[in-house]
Parts: sequence; C-alpha cells; structure tokens
Amino acid sequence: MYRTIKSILLMGLILSLALSACGSPAPIVAPAAGEPASVQATEALVTVSDSHILFQIIRADGTTFDATLDAVKALPLTQVTAEGKVEEGPYLSDILALAGITEFTEVTLEGSSNPATLTFEQVDENTILDFNNHGTMKLSSTYIPKANWTKDVAQITVK
Repeated sequence: MYRTIKSILLMGLILSLALSACGSPAPIVAPAAGEPASVQATEALVTVSDSHILFQIIRADGTTFDATLDAVKALPLTQVTAEGKVEEGPYLSDILALAGITEFTEVTLEGSSNPATLTFEQVDENTILDFNNHGTMKLSSTYIPKANWTKDVAQITVK
C-alpha cells in the first residue's frame, strides 16, 4: 500500500510539473539599436495598460499634464464629418479641460506629421481628436484640410 501511495504522489507531482510547463511564456522583446533591453521591456509593459500616456499637454504657464488612454476614453465621443468622411472621438476642448484648461488664445498639436495651430474659436464642435488603428490619436477638424491633420499626436502646447 505504501508503494501505491508513493506512486500516486509521484504521478501527481509529474502531472502538475507538466501542466505548469504548458503556460504561455512571456514575450521576448528585442531592444532597439542602442537601447538597453530593460528600457524597452519597461516601455512594453507600460503600453499594455490602458493608463499609459497618449500625449502631453503643456499649459501656458509651462506646467505639463499627461493625458492617459483611460482618461481620454472616459470622455464622451462625438462625430465630425470632414471631407466626406465621418471621424469619431472626444472634442479637443474636453481633452484640454482634463488638464484644467478652458481659456487660451491658441493650441498647437505636434505628432508624427504636420504640426497644427488652432485658435480658441477653432477649438469647438468641429475639432476632435480621433482614435486611429494603432493606439494613438489624430487631429480631425473642418478648419484644416485632412492632408494637414496632425497624426499620432504626442504634444499639445497651449498659449
């Protein structure tokens, strides 16, 4: 009987080890040229969370506000039709309000293309930030031709 119990325990141990080995391994991320692996691994972990920073807002007094995906997703969505296409996202004015900004003379959006500057009057129901298909946002406004919209918005500077 002792031999049977020992065999059952041994089989249970082997089975549990085999099952634990079947789990999905963590993805391996190769560092970019000249970048330490620890930096890239940290960036990969940050982008998995919905609380990662989408872009930074620089207030007129020079202080900054980090707009997170969670905060922006919590804003009401609206639609703007520009050049025959419907775009959807939160009003730029609502995004600025997250940072406590309600009065300004102009805002400049910078990203991967075409910086754009809008006056206070242009930051209205015709100007939104639209979610794109790769986790960033782009400017959508009837005041600026679509070819000149700022893509992958990284920074909004307020004056």
